[in-house]
Amino acid sequence: MPVPMSLIIDDGAPLINVYWWHAAEEQGSDAPVQKSGEPVVRDVAPDFLRDFVGVISRNGIRGKFSVLPYPAGLGKITEGWPGCDVSALKSWVETVRTEVMPRMDITPELLTHAKTLDLKTFRLLDENERNWAAHQTAATLTPYIATALRFLNEAGLEATGVTSPWDLGKEVVAEYRCAILAAMREVNGRGQTWYFLDANYDGTRFLSEVVVRDGRHWLVSIVSQCPDFLWQTMETQETSPAYVRSTADLYLTEDGQKGRLTELFRAGTPMVFHTHWQSMYSNGRRTGLRVLDEVGRRVQALWGPQVQWTKCSELAREVADGRW
Repeated sequence: MPVPMSLIIDDGAPLINVYWWHAAEEQGSDAPVQKSGEPVVRDVAPDFLRDFVGVISRNGIRGKFSVLPYPAGLGKITEGWPGCDVSALKSWVETVRTEVMPRMDITPELLTHAKTLDLKTFRLLDENERNWAAHQTAATLTPYIATALRFLNEAGLEATGVTSPWDLGKEVVAEYRCAILAAMREVNGRGQTWYFLDANYDGTRFLSEVVVRDGRHWLVSIVSQCPDFLWQTMETQETSPAYVRSTADLYLTEDGQKGRLTELFRAGTPMVFHTHWQSMYSNGRRTGLRVLDEVGRRVQALWGPQVQWTKCSELAREVADGRW
């Protein structure tokens, strides 16, 4: 039986680089910089999504793609925000709907992946979503998640699961799990769903598992077991073919003998790995996307039919059915 392989893309947002807002908050500056001293780019070129579609299409890559329903607290993806090119926004959403969704599950990464949105006033609270969630219950988390799902539905991007921004939900994981199931049933009529919160890079034992089961209803925690090696491409202006190959080697080498994915493949472990929209954009250089393209090429060349690229919802069902 082929070994499943799923790629998780976090922080996907139309036109903006949500990481700019994270860095700006952390640095207390409206001109945040990378560790290298280079300014963090605030926007992501609209054609980057087209480049991404090309990479996943030619390499057969499947998995999950986050779309922020109210990115950085700026506005709904169906309406835009001050300074937003509404035509470019609509085109971005349409491309996700028609060319990304056939290969990747869509999830919200909560509403803003920044400050918490007050659902009554639609003003931003002082706390970011991660810190706000740490003192919430299922009763308050459910409508927040449900709102994120509804906003995606308005854009024609029905979600199959939920992604945590940062490590949101860690402190109240039982409440969070109940809220995910309740919101997904309420909005999308799904009693069988999944979420992404955890990552663990130790060993090769498969870690994704059913965390809630209630009759025919279940919730699966999909766990990433490989680091985001593309993150480093934001901090360097190195873009040479040699650099791209050496970064790809961290996943699997050209001869298939080394790399984190190689370790999991040899163990027969479904290979779940994650990266970020900004990791692939690489502060405008797109180096990370080139690395992903090379990794995809190597997977095809080395493993071929021995692996099966799989959406996260499909992997979750296999886990729930006891196949992994």
